[in-house]
Amino acid sequence: MKPLTDLAVYDDADFYDQEFAGRTHDIPFFLDRAVRAGGPVLEVACGTGRITLPIARAGVDVTGLDVVPAMLARARRRSAAEQLPVEWLEQDCRSIRTDRRFALVFSATNAMQHLHDLDSVLAFLTSARDVLRPDGTLILDVFNPAPAKLSRLPDAPYHHKSVADLDGTPLDVRASTGYDAATQVLHFTLDYLRAGERVRTKKVSMRCFFPEELLALCRLAGLDVLDRHGDYDASPFTSTSPKQILLCRPAA
Repeated sequence: MKPLTDLAVYDDADFYDQEFAGRTHDIPFFLDRAVRAGGPVLEVACGTGRITLPIARAGVDVTGLDVVPAMLARARRRSAAEQLPVEWLEQDCRSIRTDRRFALVFSATNAMQHLHDLDSVLAFLTSARDVLRPDGTLILDVFNPAPAKLSRLPDAPYHHKSVADLDGTPLDVRASTGYDAATQVLHFTLDYLRAGERVRTKKVSMRCFFPEELLALCRLAGLDVLDRHGDYDASPFTSTSPKQILLCRPAA
């Protein structure tokens, strides 16, 4: 398996929370699934608990797993401040170690796309499958590759979004991307600009999963795909959907 790369972008957990404070549109989907599952629930690549904590607030038995110590340290502080009984595991998702068996395991917001090679992807899928109950559900959440976005050239930066810095100062985020078709990895360089001056840069690489490929990988890992959504509103998946959200179960 290839080592995980570009994880340094998650070392500043405080800025991560600030950057994604307004991202809430995906929470109701996972919260609804967690409540319906009834627990126990495992979020893989939980970060600082952006989705894990709302699930805990709903009274669901939930565990968060992440490989980045800084993210988990902030998650622990946040749950302790609210006295929420969340178990936090610092582990690589390709080798999940727990005696528990979960009614729901999920990986949200493209986290799975940090796994660039076939061995890593299959290790994660089989590890997640092995900690599910026989009737448990695994939810995968990745973006649906759009040819127009994959064809962008690295020398053509574009405005990606606007965020606030830790002191509240507005930042414009300029992105440059380059797609390596041989490895199916989309490389991002994100420059954070304050009044036109670059104050920080992040580099992120995301493995692209094409729809039929993702179905085949699930089957290879011993998972049956029960349903496939195209967005967090649970709309049916189509070729133009922004997301691929798969609901899987261990194969009989």
